[in-house]
Amino acid sequence: MSMENRQEGFVDPQEPLLRTDWHSVEHCCPNDAPATPVILRHLLDDDTGKQGAALRNLYQAVTHQHTFYSATAPAATFVAAILAHPRTLAEVTDQTPWEVAHRGEKPRFLLRVGLLNWLRSTAADANDESPGGLQADIEAFRALRPALHDAIRPLLTDRDREIREAALAALLPLLAAPELAHHRAELRDTVLALATEDTPYRRHAVRALAAWGEDTTPFQREANTPTDARPSAEGFADDPPF
Repeated sequence: MSMENRQEGFVDPQEPLLRTDWHSVEHCCPNDAPATPVILRHLLDDDTGKQGAALRNLYQAVTHQHTFYSATAPAATFVAAILAHPRTLAEVTDQTPWEVAHRGEKPRFLLRVGLLNWLRSTAADANDESPGGLQADIEAFRALRPALHDAIRPLLTDRDREIREAALAALLPLLAAPELAHHRAELRDTVLALATEDTPYRRHAVRALAAWGEDTTPFQREANTPTDARPSAEGFADDPPF
């Protein structure tokens, strides 16, 4: 899949979809979850309900319980390619209708933020010593890190603060890749600033600074304060309610 087919800031969503043989890759629970290309197409649907459900399915199927599947890398490539698409500015919820009916609807969030958070979470999982999934699928995602960096980085100057912060947080786990480590110096001041902000992304900044050998003592109390750094749900049970 290519991330290059950009015109006026976004891609034709059909082009990256057609570059993958979706019959040759799989995600979790294929008998319950929608097929991966269906999930990806719904991210750009006119119906915000379908968009939110697609984001939920990225977590529940494509990276179920932080596991890498053969569909994970091509899905991540598609998500990175559409980050600048206007429809990712839709306000969505990733709650199920049952959750909304019985627990009330949580504040909606920009789909673009949710997609950045999914990329961040997946990139962080790829940095684990023993990520879940087959090694080939893990390495396929790791090989994408430079391209993901290039797709996310322009959003550091977005007019929306939450998008900027989500983009920065999504970049941080990517910089664990040796070929991207030189970008740490360029982002150091920005990451230090994020570590002092009253934002749920602060703890990601503090962890990155610690990994880079910075003194994070002034930030430890704040970083240990429980927060939800992502508006969309991240952990799921073994049998997700697709």
